[in-house]
Amino acid sequence: MWGKKRNRRQSRYRLLEVDLPVGKVRRQRMKAIVRWAGGLLGLAALFFGVWHGGAWVMRLGFYENEIFTVKTIDVRVRGIIQPAQLQKMAGVHTGENLFRVDLLRVKRDLELTPLIESAAVERVLPDTLRLRIVERRPIAQVVGFRQQPDGQLVRQVYWLDARGVVIPPIDPRLTVQKNQPKWLPLIVGIPTAKLLPGRTVDSPAVRSALQLVSRYDLSPMAGLAHLRQIDVSGRETLGVITWQGARVTLGLNGLNAQIQRWRQIHDLGRQHHRIVATVDLSIKNNLPVRWMHPSSRPAGG
Repeated sequence: MWGKKRNRRQSRYRLLEVDLPVGKVRRQRMKAIVRWAGGLLGLAALFFGVWHGGAWVMRLGFYENEIFTVKTIDVRVRGIIQPAQLQKMAGVHTGENLFRVDLLRVKRDLELTPLIESAAVERVLPDTLRLRIVERRPIAQVVGFRQQPDGQLVRQVYWLDARGVVIPPIDPRLTVQKNQPKWLPLIVGIPTAKLLPGRTVDSPAVRSALQLVSRYDLSPMAGLAHLRQIDVSGRETLGVITWQGARVTLGLNGLNAQIQRWRQIHDLGRQHHRIVATVDLSIKNNLPVRWMHPSSRPAGG
């Protein structure tokens, strides 16, 4: 009886120890490898087919399609430069393929021009290239001297926008308006070496001077005195000369409060028929003021 139980256990163990044939396992592995490799090749073929097919479609459908030939260059500018001159700066021409025009390159070239603040370039299907230009608006002028090859110094007038970017004056023949621009306040005291077209003149005094010019037309002194010259050579003050002949000293900070005090002094002088000759508004208390007689007021003031 015990012998029968032992035989049953041994037969069960022998059935569990049966191994699969080695050849069958090898064939299964090869089939898996072939399927995997075939899938990769199929994906690669699909990728290259789509890639080359897409390039072919783009070339024939867009880059070599006469429908997308540039026929119109729509230039609109907020400023005075002639549209034809802006088109020349952009380096674009009619007859080009609209999709071959590098919009980023055109935008970069335009914005590298010191006269231009920003540019937007876009395609308008089927045959129009649109340029939208915003010029820098000068608010002040500065005089520098440029040395010629023969060693002589030539006087050169530059403009500054509200950020202090140096703008070279444009040839009047390239503008849509033939009249000379209105007078801009003259800023003095900037070294000529800093007057590089397209670069920003950055100093506390220059920033304060440009803030003064930008805000002045909306200040309490608007229409009562006109800025003629601003000296930025001082470290902590601005020296202002008006067209009425007054010399005003301003601190670099707190311009609004100083202009308000200037207006109060102006009104006080008008009550007593006096005109300000000099005043130092950079001092908060006991402002020193010197008056001039109305008969000595400069002509044109």
